[in-house]
Amino acid sequence: MRLEVDTHTHTVLSGHAHSTLMENAAAAAKAGLLVMVMSDHGPAIPAAPPDFNIGTFAYLPHTIDGVKIYHGIEANVMDYEGNIDIREKYLNRLEYVIAGMHEVIIRSGGKAKDTGALLGALENKYVDIIAHPDNPSYDIDYEALVKKAASENKLLEVNDHSFEYRHGSVKNAKTFIKLCKRHDVRVAVASDAHSAWGVGLHATAIEVLDELDFPQELIVNATMARFDAYLEERAARIRLT
Repeated sequence: MRLEVDTHTHTVLSGHAHSTLMENAAAAAKAGLLVMVMSDHGPAIPAAPPDFNIGTFAYLPHTIDGVKIYHGIEANVMDYEGNIDIREKYLNRLEYVIAGMHEVIIRSGGKAKDTGALLGALENKYVDIIAHPDNPSYDIDYEALVKKAASENKLLEVNDHSFEYRHGSVKNAKTFIKLCKRHDVRVAVASDAHSAWGVGLHATAIEVLDELDFPQELIVNATMARFDAYLEERAARIRLT
């Protein structure tokens, strides 16, 4: 399986990534991607820009080197209630919102609190997906998380980057992927690239999904058409809530 969309990429704006948007787009084109989501970190990450920087996204093109570019963010979950570090007036300007817990901002508070943080984030109408829910630094009730994603009609992320950089993440990922399969919850497979060399790298995540015989129709970014259909669904959700 080859994916047409990379839903999670970082540029130098994140403060700890190494490539520009143009370099990432060129790498996406070379990798055969049709779509790339730019998703730099929210401002709580040290050296990331303030949320008002989102206002400048209006000056960016939606196509670079033949690759369709969507304007997103990786917002930071700030507390155990699931609040994130982007104000609504800027969330309203984004096309795709990832929410993730990062150790530099929030430490594990135990299963109830860690799980509650992610459930709360999913209740935000702008949030589309939970980033790297396999992160072994947190104690997550995956049954509760998957059922919440199902009830909110949201996504969970299969993060290729995690499998290399977060020891123990593969076991956790397999746990929630099996539950997603059981409950028909959609996933997005993401490179979480922090340089142009990582854009479009999904091989390990795809191997895990194949091993578990995960239905391709539940992979929202497998094709550009399927991802665009999700974004239309997202727009309707935001308008109606």
